[in-house]
Amino acid sequence: MDTQNEKHGKSTTLYDAGGWFLLGGMLGTFAAFLGVVVDYFWNYLILYLALRWQKISIIRKRKFVYIAIITAVGLLIDWLYYAFTWGSLAIGSLRVPAIFERPRSNPGLELSTILIPMALIGVVNYLTSRFYLHLDKKPASVVGVAMAVFTAPWLIVAFVLVIRFLI
Repeated sequence: MDTQNEKHGKSTTLYDAGGWFLLGGMLGTFAAFLGVVVDYFWNYLILYLALRWQKISIIRKRKFVYIAIITAVGLLIDWLYYAFTWGSLAIGSLRVPAIFERPRSNPGLELSTILIPMALIGVVNYLTSRFYLHLDKKPASVVGVAMAVFTAPWLIVAFVLVIRFLI
């Protein structure tokens, strides 16, 4: 929109950037939704393979609900892992600074921190498969280990370390 400031004889051009913010918000929301959907199906695939490898059959509806629970808890674990490791956690007046002030300050230690979410994911999957899917200890352990190894937030670690390596 162009306007004339007649008093000073100058013209001013105003630009409306609201559309770009709206488009960016919509794309961000879509990307987050797509990420959750991909995560859900990845979790389903790993569970399916772990159960098939052990020749265990579970009703499809039970697997869908199990994966919904695991995906939600997994997203929480991933978010907390990132917030504590590289981000900063702020809940109300509670402020928890990141373990590492800046990424790649100690790559070996940063890489080893992946063991924490792996252990949490393994325990959650073990317990959920024992009590929700009613698996025995050994099959539940296999499911827990498979989910811990293949669904841990490796991409977060890789992304942060690669980006910081490039900067």
